[in-house]
Amino acid sequence: MKKILALITITTLILSQWANANNKADTTLAGTWELEYAIYKNQQGEVVGEIKDKNTLSRKILSEQHFAFITWDKNGKFTVAASGTYRFNDEDYSETVDVTSEARLLGKTYHFKGVIKKGLWIHKGMEDGILIEEHWRQVP
Repeated sequence: MKKILALITITTLILSQWANANNKADTTLAGTWELEYAIYKNQQGEVVGEIKDKNTLSRKILSEQHFAFITWDKNGKFTVAASGTYRFNDEDYSETVDVTSEARLLGKTYHFKGVIKKGLWIHKGMEDGILIEEHWRQVP
C-alpha cells in the first residue's frame, strides 16, 4: 500500500511539473515574433490601415523584460525600429519605448490586452487615438 501511495505521489508531482512547464510556455513572450496581420481603426470604428499579405514586415524580439522591433516593406526598405521595456501579466501587456527611429514614439507607454495561443500572440489596444489589433506568430 505504501508503495502504491508513493507511486501516486511521485506521478502527481511529475504531472504537476509537466503541466506548469507547458502552461508557462503559453504565457511567456520571450522569443522572436513576426507580424502576421494588423488592423487599425479610428474612433468611429472605420478601418484606417491594415497589414496583410506580407506587404509590411515586422519582427519583434523579446527577452524577459526588454523588446526590440524592426519594420520594413516587402522590398526590404527600412520603415521603423524601436526598443524598450515591457510587462506581461495575464492578458495585460504594456511596452515603454526608450530608443526609436520615430521621434513621436520616444518615451511613450502603450497598453494592450493580449492572449497567446498555439504560437500566436494577439493583442489589442489604443495607440495615439487608433485602436490596433496585431497578430504575431512566434518564430521557432
